[in-house]
Formats: sequence, structure tokens, C-alpha cells
Amino acid sequence: MGKNKDKKQYTPLEKWFRFLHKVEKVLKFFLPYRAHFAVQGKDLKDGGYILVGNHYRIWDVMYSIMMFPNKPVHFMAKQELWEGSKFMHWFVVKSECIPVSRDGTGTDVKAIMQAMRYVKNGEVINIFPEGRRNKENVDMLPFKGGSAAISIKTKTPIIPIVQIKKAKLFRKSDILYGKPIEFTEYYGKKLTDENIAECEERLRSVMLGMRQEFIEQKAAAKNKKK
Repeated sequence: MGKNKDKKQYTPLEKWFRFLHKVEKVLKFFLPYRAHFAVQGKDLKDGGYILVGNHYRIWDVMYSIMMFPNKPVHFMAKQELWEGSKFMHWFVVKSECIPVSRDGTGTDVKAIMQAMRYVKNGEVINIFPEGRRNKENVDMLPFKGGSAAISIKTKTPIIPIVQIKKAKLFRKSDILYGKPIEFTEYYGKKLTDENIAECEERLRSVMLGMRQEFIEQKAAAKNKKK
């Protein structure tokens, strides 16, 4: 009886994400990848975090889910997913995603406020700052903004997640998990649009730098074997 009494009681959302961790193991067979952690979620101090990653495919969400073994992730996602297929509507509702609209109706402001409430409550949110999937022949699309502003206003660290290349069936890819980033020099200050844009560009530069450094190190290791 003592064991049952001490057993952790999971919320419905926690149970759902524990199930998604199992789904990831199946998905990984078809879309294999190596995870390279500068720091793992289990080793980070408790509290809220913002996961920021580049975006190629709909299943990119799995890379963010795997960062924290015991924490759900609230994804900021386009409003259209709630209005699309029955499956996507069910998934975003089940996962407690945050709907974002950029049509001028103010939904995006509501989304930012909701995201801020989550991280202040010690939860994790995910943002794909490119704003859409990268279908172009570029390393990373320009960032639309949002992640830096939320980070500064809530004093929440950002963890960058970088895909080296687009995942393909049965081709192993590499996913980089960077160290937490904070724009502490702006904490408690009134932010301008220029401040936010500068921080977003710094974040993008860090992520591009992570990608380039990894590619160069991998090439050097390959040449060394020759």
C-alpha cells in the first residue's frame, strides 16, 4: 500500500505526453536521428523554458517533446490547425497547443499572453520562429519574432534546437540541443521593436552558428579518417 500511496499521479496532459514519448520511439525507426545535447532537460533547473527550433516537417514537434522527459510542451501553432482536418484539430486540442493568428484579429496577442502564463507557471512552450515550414533552399528563414519578447518579459531561458537537414525516411539526421540563452541585459527594461528584432537576430545567429560549427566538425572528422 505504501508503494501505491507514493506513486506519482499524472495529469491527463502529462499522461498524453508520456504516450507521445513512446510514439517517438516508433517514429524514430522510420526517421532516425542522433540527438546532440549541450545540456539535457533532466539536468536543467526546474522552471519554465522556451524551446525554439527551425522547422521543416510537421513531425519536428517530436524533437522538442524529447527535450524534457517529464514535462509537456505547449506548441504555438497556426490557428488553421484548429479549423483543418479532424485529426489535427483533435491533436492540437489534446496537446493543449496555443493557437496563433496573424490576420490582425488580435489572436496573436492572446497567444503571447497565454504563452507567458505557461512559462510563468513553470511550464514549457515551443515556438518555430520562422513562422512556417522551410521549403526554400536556405539554411534558415528569417525569424518572425515573439520568442525573444516572451523570454525577456518573463525572464525565461530559451533553448535552441537545430536540425542540420530535413529528415527523410531511413536517413539518419542530426539534431542539436543548445545551451539556454537569456537576454538578461533587457530584463526589467521597456522594450522597443528594435530591441526585440536585435534579440531575434542574435538568436538566429546563434542557431546558424551551431549548425555551421557542427557541419565543420563533422567534415574535419571525416577528413581525418581518410
